[in-house]
Amino acid sequence: MAASTSEASDPSQYDLTHHVSPYLDAHLVFPLLEFLEENTSYDAGAVQRARLELLAPTNMGDYAIEIREELGANHPSHCAGAPTVEELTPHRDRALNKLDKLEEDHKEMNELLADEDAMDALKRAGEFNAATFESKHGITAEAWATYADFAKFLYECGDYETARDMLDNYLEVKCPQGAKVDDRAFQALWGKFASEILLKNWDGALADLLRLKTAIDDHGSPPLEMLQQRSWLLHWSLFVFFNHPKGHDGIIDLFLSEKYLQAIQTNCPWLLRYLTCAVIINKRRRSTLKDLVRVVSQEHDLRGDPVTTFLDCLYVKFDFDAAQTTLAACDKALRSDYFLCNCADAFMEDARLFVFETYCRIHTKIDIDMLAGKLVMDRERAERWVVDLIRGALLDAKIDSQDSCVVMGTDQNTVYSQVIDKTRDLSNRSAALLAAIETKLCEAR
Repeated sequence: MAASTSEASDPSQYDLTHHVSPYLDAHLVFPLLEFLEENTSYDAGAVQRARLELLAPTNMGDYAIEIREELGANHPSHCAGAPTVEELTPHRDRALNKLDKLEEDHKEMNELLADEDAMDALKRAGEFNAATFESKHGITAEAWATYADFAKFLYECGDYETARDMLDNYLEVKCPQGAKVDDRAFQALWGKFASEILLKNWDGALADLLRLKTAIDDHGSPPLEMLQQRSWLLHWSLFVFFNHPKGHDGIIDLFLSEKYLQAIQTNCPWLLRYLTCAVIINKRRRSTLKDLVRVVSQEHDLRGDPVTTFLDCLYVKFDFDAAQTTLAACDKALRSDYFLCNCADAFMEDARLFVFETYCRIHTKIDIDMLAGKLVMDRERAERWVVDLIRGALLDAKIDSQDSCVVMGTDQNTVYSQVIDKTRDLSNRSAALLAAIETKLCEAR
């Protein structure tokens, strides 16, 4: 997919969709394409063509035909090699016929599971399990397997809510909490997680994410396959972490955990953009900044990403001019990123504060005009910004109007503050060490 302009200022140059989409289910890519079409300079016809290519293999036949007709009418230059309406129609008809058959085959089972009173009674009695359904209703293991396949078929049709409910029933019966996850249940977990994301049920999606994280560890896949599964989970988690109220804490915990950090460094270093953004805008987790800077400083393939480059310039190279230039690019990159567009204002505000705090550590007197340039702000706005920081007790300084500069106060770090800073993460590091030891012991057994 090519951008319609090659100018250096084009925000589409910072787009990570081509990196992220291979790790997403096709249905999860649709929201990204819709965002690109509305918020970037990508050619609308190229985006439509990409959407059609994703739709063609699914069971969303009517939608695929609609997109193909729009493509032919509005962007005929992008139709070469695309499936025609005549080619898509038989696939749509076969999907509808199969849907009718599956609905007929599972009619009794669906009616039984839709009886909320009966199901609640079974749950209260502790009988909502495979054995009860087989003994009292004749629902065998094979019937549950075809039921899960039906849920997947509905998901491919775009009926995410029904698919989610059916997969929830399947998992509750065949793989209750605490039970070992077999291959089919593992696939069902991924399907339910995707459905929750597409339904924007962020509480349910977060619960599924945590359950999948445990299932990946316990499933017993080969190491290379497990690495790939963790890479998938990292990408899928972006939907949750940048929409759930507790997401900014969650992404820091997951992305900085040992196994998932290894997956990022091995398979997908571009995800450090999202971790960097979360750390910068999360004031309560500033203690993780040192770990993040260490990780970013080890990466050599991030020159094209302004967000991680900003961190590298500011905390590794202490190059304030480069940080200033990169900060302007950060604003464009975040506003053209599906996951980060709503964080752009918060990031820019906190990033300016990071620049200011770092600059203040090595200067006692700062010219306001020069400061405005460092913060990518005009002089009046920069002065108001500093005044607000002083009033909010976030800055020990005063403004010298005569010399037009900011005079920094003396801020000596007490012994007590140093002890607190050095021990702040002790409990988290101890817990991580204990978990690692337990893992090694389990592997040894």
